[in-house]
Amino acid sequence: MVTEMWEPTKCCCCCDVRSGSIVIGVFILVSGFFVLLAGAQILAGGKSDGPISCWNWYEDLSECENKFWKVGKTSSITSIVVACCYIKISSFLLYGIHKKKTAFFIPMMVAHVIKITFMILGSVVLIILMIYEGVPSAAIFPITVGIGLAIFLKTYCLLVIRAYYYQLKREKGLIHTALIESHIDTALIESHTESPPYPVSECPPYPDSEGLPYPCSDVRLYPGQKEFPK
Repeated sequence: MVTEMWEPTKCCCCCDVRSGSIVIGVFILVSGFFVLLAGAQILAGGKSDGPISCWNWYEDLSECENKFWKVGKTSSITSIVVACCYIKISSFLLYGIHKKKTAFFIPMMVAHVIKITFMILGSVVLIILMIYEGVPSAAIFPITVGIGLAIFLKTYCLLVIRAYYYQLKREKGLIHTALIESHIDTALIESHTESPPYPVSECPPYPDSEGLPYPCSDVRLYPGQKEFPK
């Protein structure tokens, strides 16, 4: 037995799924720009903040600076690439909402599914490591709750976008069905107004007097008939 996934009718119980999808797209777009600027600022800043970050960890400040700079540079480049991807797919989402093109929803939904999957796997690994390292449960519990809320919000955003995606799909399906029905009705009307199907040179023989005549308009309908029917 196949059960359908829950489909919200409103976003946050106050606005429709279209408005909710727009809010989600704008939020991700703005967040992507902020992450992009932060990553660019770190790369432009160089190693100046390195010794301050690790003053009490290393005796050799140059070694500390080089290590933290490599980590910071790698994470900054990664965040810039991810931010550019989210800026692009959120732009696709907003364009798809504006033009009602469902194909532009797919990249955002795929990105949400991938991120939710990584969040679940990462949270499981993190909790196992904290338990293995003997971290107190009082510290594990709030971290687990925070990760769970983040996964829930990300999943809810995915469901809102998906709900509007299927709403547009159903609307397009109804319009398509209406167009097909209108074409059928038009074809039926035109079929009643068409000219007789047989040309004069290929008109079949006359039927007997009790049958119906064949549809030829420019020959006499019955034997012995002198005038055309009016």
